Amino acid sequence: MESEVTLVLRDVPYQVKGDCVGVERGAYALVRDQHALVCAIGDFDSINVNEYEVIQNKVKNIIKVSSIKDESDSELAVQWCINRGYTRIHVYGALDERLDHQHINCLLAYKYPQIVLYNDINKIQAYEVGDYLIEKEEYLYFSVFAYHPANISLIGFKYPLNHYDLNIDELKTVSNQWIKKDATLSVHQGKVLVYQTR
Repeated sequence: MESEVTLVLRDVPYQVKGDCVGVERGAYALVRDQHALVCAIGDFDSINVNEYEVIQNKVKNIIKVSSIKDESDSELAVQWCINRGYTRIHVYGALDERLDHQHINCLLAYKYPQIVLYNDINKIQAYEVGDYLIEKEEYLYFSVFAYHPANISLIGFKYPLNHYDLNIDELKTVSNQWIKKDATLSVHQGKVLVYQTR
């Protein structure tokens, strides 16, 4: 059975699925919107004293870390969720800010397939070896990338692939489209990062 958590990194639109974990301003946004948090994490340097007091008054489990550290706040929060056994981590606020942070968050999604990153137009998720039915939902475009060599097939897309070798320098696997409601991604070898975009 899947154990879900919603991880909010910034004050952005989000949809709660399962438990709630907040990082810095994301924790404040969840508390402000009257959601119960199982944990708030961060160095809290992006919020003011009054906002931090609001979090302290509403959240029992606060993990305050030094601003001088090797990991990003998002990485620490993801690790906390994984260590607690969550099998699906819905992450909001990981995209559309600093490009270096966005890149790190995409790498986290690639490293940990239980992560799904969301913003207003994108859903980003990694897939390991296996066959996956990918429902079109509200997305128009389907792009697939690999950081390490992978082999994939795509069925039910405008541009199908059959046991295609995918490498980090591949550029033609962007902006594919569904030709029916459900299409299939088969990962025969390696791991891929999939972007679904409106």
